[in-house]
Amino acid sequence: MRVMEVPEFVKNRYWLERAWIEGVPADVEIPEKPLYEVIDEVCQKYADRTAIIFYGAEIKYGQLKEYTDRFATSLAKMGIKKGDVVAIYSPNCPQFVIAYYGAMKAGATVTALSPLFAPREVEYQLNDSGAKVLVTVEQLYPNFAAVRENTGVEEVLVANIAGGEAKVEGKFRDFREMLASPPEPPEVSWNVKDDVAVLQYTGGTTGLPKAAMLTHYNVVANMYELIPFTDLIRGWLKSHKVIREEGDYVIVDLDGKEYRTFRDYYYNDYSPRVAILPWYHIYGQTVDLNTGLATGDILVVFAQFEPEKILEAIERYRVATFMGAPAIFVFLANNPDLLKRYDLTSLLYVNNGAGPVPPEIIEKWDELLKDAGRGILVEGYGLSEASPVTHTTVGPPFRKRKIGSVGPPIPNTYAAIINPETMEFLPIGEEGELVIAGPQVMKGYWNRPRETEDVFFEAGGMKWLRTGDIAKMDEDGYFYIVDRLKDIIKYKGHSVYPREIEDIMYEHPAIKEVCVIGLPDEVAGETIKAFVVLHEDYRGKITEQDIINWCKERMAAYKYPRIVEFRDELPKSAAGKYLRRILREEELKKMKR
Repeated sequence: MRVMEVPEFVKNRYWLERAWIEGVPADVEIPEKPLYEVIDEVCQKYADRTAIIFYGAEIKYGQLKEYTDRFATSLAKMGIKKGDVVAIYSPNCPQFVIAYYGAMKAGATVTALSPLFAPREVEYQLNDSGAKVLVTVEQLYPNFAAVRENTGVEEVLVANIAGGEAKVEGKFRDFREMLASPPEPPEVSWNVKDDVAVLQYTGGTTGLPKAAMLTHYNVVANMYELIPFTDLIRGWLKSHKVIREEGDYVIVDLDGKEYRTFRDYYYNDYSPRVAILPWYHIYGQTVDLNTGLATGDILVVFAQFEPEKILEAIERYRVATFMGAPAIFVFLANNPDLLKRYDLTSLLYVNNGAGPVPPEIIEKWDELLKDAGRGILVEGYGLSEASPVTHTTVGPPFRKRKIGSVGPPIPNTYAAIINPETMEFLPIGEEGELVIAGPQVMKGYWNRPRETEDVFFEAGGMKWLRTGDIAKMDEDGYFYIVDRLKDIIKYKGHSVYPREIEDIMYEHPAIKEVCVIGLPDEVAGETIKAFVVLHEDYRGKITEQDIINWCKERMAAYKYPRIVEFRDELPKSAAGKYLRRILREEELKKMKR
């Protein structure tokens, strides 16, 4: 396949001239260290500082290092060695953090499973990843137990999320036992550009999820590419005059607005961030967990989305950073009375990822945050295969915000638009497929050489990743995601794969044909609709709700179809392929009436 020469404006990163922020380097130096080593250095530097707050319980940075050392030591005693896979099936909690870095410290690769997974989904990821050890919590253990005999898992570590004794039926080790070993982690020899830190599952052309192999260098690179933006906002705050000090607080004049923060945060350049993005996904791992700890922040952690407790924590701890997903921002924007009950003026950086937020919701947030330190919601872009962040807006006062844009690329990152059929690079302003090059781009897909080959191409001495998203770049170097080539449905920030749903639905004896699509939804981002052709002898004997109920029993809560429509036939191409595009267009026309 012929690839056109990379245009000069792409090589030169056009946005550096038009939209770059003074003080943010175009390229950052990336240390060639395993991820846990970077975090360990911070733990040693800030040993007495609180790292994690979990429903009032606190863990200090020094304790975190000790716990991960002990966990790694215990894994090594169990026979875990470099290249083995440790799976974590857990909500956000301290045990997740300990297992995540501790497993890497023992030489293992980590794969995290959604806590919303049903048993069959747990079985698939454990088997596809080849996981030898599973770390889970009491509440989720039954889902694993239901399929345990079908997996190759050798050891199961079960945690009581509150820190007490784990009580489940079957053979397992209490998570607390893993912290009883002396902190003597094994010495591991690393090639950080080749050795895989995380297997992050994403969509596959076969309909089954596939794992992006993210090396230690990939995830450390993305973390270091994001740190300058944290430093930027902290530096901006410090550039303003301190009006007065009141007890434990410092009050700063932010352009005529009084901003109150804790004295310790202000003078020591750190702040709390609410960690509500799920850590089973690389988005939450990178922007909250890894970057949060690498910058010495306090992570205020929640196991699930609990609006009132989260808002209370923002007020109590004077939280500065809040990373979220569209469903979170839509919910909160549509409940302004709830937001107004809490003091959110400490917020300096409110960022959305995992899908676009409707412009009207952004406008609502701007109004709700008008009294905050930086009262705007900004957006970015990324994908699992890029660890995941590639673009960010940041917004005023650093650079202009364009609603609907994901902003320019971040440091070290190249982005371009190509014709997906001819593979030619396109000029500024034209729509085509977004492609990315940079140190955060994955090594490839786990055990999927053909799909790895399909998603990469070489041009201009760089390895480019095809994102599958249709985008364009404007005259200022801002990028806009226009549509998706892929059929992935984004339900409340979760990636839902139509083919996977269809494969399960085909197990229903009444279903002859099925085609699943995503449709715009104000609350969820997209909702899931299944078009079903029934076998003749089931027609009139089964309802749409019967199908939905059947799906609910077999799929994660975010996957099952919310709407089912029976049809006599489905649109197909000459080759017999279902035409999702036709169904989607029909539904969109109905919605506009």
